[in-house]
Amino acid sequence: MAFSVIGFSVIQLMGEYLFTQRTRDDQRIADNLAEAFSGYLVAFDAQSIYDAALEAARAQQGRVLVLDALCVVQVDTASEMNGQRFITAEIDGVLKGSDGDYGFYDAGSAGNAGNYWLRAALNGFSGVNAMTGLYASPIKSGGSLVGVVVYISQVQEIYESLRDIQIKILSWMAIVALAVLLVNALVLRTITRPIGELNEGISRMSKGDLSARVRVRGNNEFAGLARAFNSMSERLEQLDKSRSQFVSNASHELKTPLSTMKILTETMVYQDPLDPAMAKEFLTDINKEIDRLNRIVSDLLTLVNIDSGMKLNLTDLDIGALLQEQVKRLSPLARENGVELECQAKESLEVRGDALKLQQVVYNIIDNAIKYTPRGGEVRCALSRAGKRAVIRVTDTGVGIPEEDLPHIFDRFYRVDKARSRETGGTGLGLSIVKQFVLLHGGTIDARSAPGKGSTFIIELPLAEKKKEG
Repeated sequence: MAFSVIGFSVIQLMGEYLFTQRTRDDQRIADNLAEAFSGYLVAFDAQSIYDAALEAARAQQGRVLVLDALCVVQVDTASEMNGQRFITAEIDGVLKGSDGDYGFYDAGSAGNAGNYWLRAALNGFSGVNAMTGLYASPIKSGGSLVGVVVYISQVQEIYESLRDIQIKILSWMAIVALAVLLVNALVLRTITRPIGELNEGISRMSKGDLSARVRVRGNNEFAGLARAFNSMSERLEQLDKSRSQFVSNASHELKTPLSTMKILTETMVYQDPLDPAMAKEFLTDINKEIDRLNRIVSDLLTLVNIDSGMKLNLTDLDIGALLQEQVKRLSPLARENGVELECQAKESLEVRGDALKLQQVVYNIIDNAIKYTPRGGEVRCALSRAGKRAVIRVTDTGVGIPEEDLPHIFDRFYRVDKARSRETGGTGLGLSIVKQFVLLHGGTIDARSAPGKGSTFIIELPLAEKKKEG
């Protein structure tokens, strides 16, 4: 709508400009002729007036009439109205004191039939819709009106030019409007299509379908929104699978010792008479299963606290001293298993961390290394510095970890050898807790291993920033 208003306004302004400019030019011609004829008319020099008028008419391709004060035509360049009295509204206006007047007439219209002399004056300009301009200008001598110059010119070309311009503008308006509609349709499709797909994906997700994804097109804001949605959807799906797997694994881990205790308890209940030695053995096994349940529940609570945003009690601590302390605690276990345990932590390195959490990290790694190293094997712990990080390496000569299991050893409830893990009392949560604790401290943990050649666990922790004195 606004576009149409602008287009028609431009056409109107252009038409007004063309007509105004033409009117000024033709009126100026009439004024110049009136000034030139003043002397000739006073001197009654009809020949000079005729020659000058004819020259002007030929030059401007118009018609010139010179009237005296009584509106009698003295000179007509068409030689048709000489001696005739000619008066129009424009001439009447000049007689009444106007400095000049003009009007437009359709020379081919029957509307001129009521004014014979006007029709005669416009003779030669007639045609279908032939618009003609009539300009009247006073001829004065000494301030008195002595005559009137009537200049008649063809203005049809202005209408034709304006019509051509109108056609062109309207054509361009139609083309531009069509282009705008096409672009608008394309833009709307470009905008609404990804929004519709995103809305459909959200609807599917709200119904529980976490596998919903939307197509990513291009590299604009909608594409970024689609990527964010897909990333969120993928994380939610992984979280849901992880939760389901966690519940399944936790249920399984809790069910196993409960089933064992139930079998042992039922055996004692239905054993008649009850053998004291067997009862003691069964009760000992039940006690072990209870301890195992306690460890599982404790580890599960630890993971829940980590997931809910565990807060650390951070202090500056000597990681070398912490490593040596844990090695000292586990030395009896190593001797019992026939494993040689060594520690090389001569350099004093300080890290900012939670002492209890880091103790559990180091203890679990060394404890696993001892449990999975056969008699006669070795476990070596070493502390070194790498840039702004403290690096702890725990290397054993144990059974190693198969290549296909290595990427999953930090997953919850994941066991490389499930039967052996249960024999050693493992819950399948220890390494997962260790990794979460290391990540909470801004560190990293990695494992390298080969079956039959042992394993190496590498823990990197950022060093504490030294405080400047003063």
